[in-house]
Amino acid sequence: MSPLKAIANWLESLELDMQLEVAGFAAFYIFERSDALTLGGSDQLEALHRWLNEPGLPSYIAADRALSFRICFGSFVDDRMMEAGWKRTEELVCKILKEAKRSGKFAASRKAQRMLALLPARKESWERVVRSWNELAVTCLTNETVRSWSAASTRIGLKVIPSSGVPIVPLRSPHRGTG
Repeated sequence: MSPLKAIANWLESLELDMQLEVAGFAAFYIFERSDALTLGGSDQLEALHRWLNEPGLPSYIAADRALSFRICFGSFVDDRMMEAGWKRTEELVCKILKEAKRSGKFAASRKAQRMLALLPARKESWERVVRSWNELAVTCLTNETVRSWSAASTRIGLKVIPSSGVPIVPLRSPHRGTG
């Protein structure tokens, strides 16, 4: 199994709300989209699925994507597991709530209040996500594992072929993001 397929399988194993948050992260860090502060949406999740499952990728690009995702997501996970990261999240949501109340945006205000109320549950969910991510990273996404897969795939001429029929968005570069 390719490293990208392992990441895609891991992503699909998560609850939908966690998939959406991971997609929001990917949109911001990997795809370099500043509108990702919506905390993930179905369009971002679809873009991440396309990026992970793009057919016909040469093995060196698939390996680069897997390592890029591992490094970026690892940094994000580190932040999620530190109390300071959760404190920043809480402060951001409080700021959004205050602004929404001041400007009379009642729907945004209710959403921010709900996010604050659900923060402890999100933290617990993220602890489970981090455990499963760490297991994946140490078994399927080490530098050596990815290098070995890439070398073996190159020797036999394999390309990454997805199991889904999701249409692919053209890439800005062969290594990062969508067009």
